[in-house]
Amino acid sequence: MWRGVLAAQLTIALFIGAAQAADKKAFSVGVEDYKNWLPYSEVRNGAYGGLGKDILDAFAKHMGYTFTYEIYPLKRRDRLFVDGLVDLSFPDNPNWVVEMKKELKISYAPVLEFTDGVLVRPENLGRGVGRLKTLGIPLGFTPYPYQQLMSAGSLRIEETSDYDSLYEKLIMRRVDGAYMNTRIARHYWTKIRKLPHVPVLYDPDLPHASGQWYLSSHKYPKVVEEFRRFMQTNRAEVEELKKKYNFISSEDE
Repeated sequence: MWRGVLAAQLTIALFIGAAQAADKKAFSVGVEDYKNWLPYSEVRNGAYGGLGKDILDAFAKHMGYTFTYEIYPLKRRDRLFVDGLVDLSFPDNPNWVVEMKKELKISYAPVLEFTDGVLVRPENLGRGVGRLKTLGIPLGFTPYPYQQLMSAGSLRIEETSDYDSLYEKLIMRRVDGAYMNTRIARHYWTKIRKLPHVPVLYDPDLPHASGQWYLSSHKYPKVVEEFRRFMQTNRAEVEELKKKYNFISSEDE
């Protein structure tokens, strides 16, 4: 008898939980705390902004959802996401922190293209990977194309808390190259600093990684699939948002 009662209670609880999930309209989005990542994102006076947020907000408005952006250091954000303490993650990628996420079934939908590559001083452009002895990276980053060199001990990694400090290290010759998102670097030097001569340049001949920044969730795959459809059916709206930030899809080719 008691088994039957417990089974009935469990069934009711599962039904209620499923109904609540289906009716959920407010979601937390775990994002990264890098301050100056335009055009993709920025954190100014504790508020999250940028092209990625604008696209996600357009989707949320279309669906009648409310997104709350929770800002964390990269590694903490990843841990909270895996532990289910944030509903959605942006940016994410199936190739990032694979070991941490291996037990989860995660849904992904592409948002924005990226290229992570190495910036060098102009006099070192095109001189090859052999001259890289110290590579600067943003705190929390993994320079995947350079892992073999790192494992062999021929490349030293120096982490830096923000992009501004990383640019300074490269300009002051404290690192030989800086591994970062090339669009973010281009936006900084051409749109923010607006210098006539850019002191650091992306070297496309050095190993680099290209792909997509994704929206992801293992708690709400339905929301991710809805977002995928939104991106497919509202391309004109998304392209207008990209123009606002001078985000050109082919510029890293």
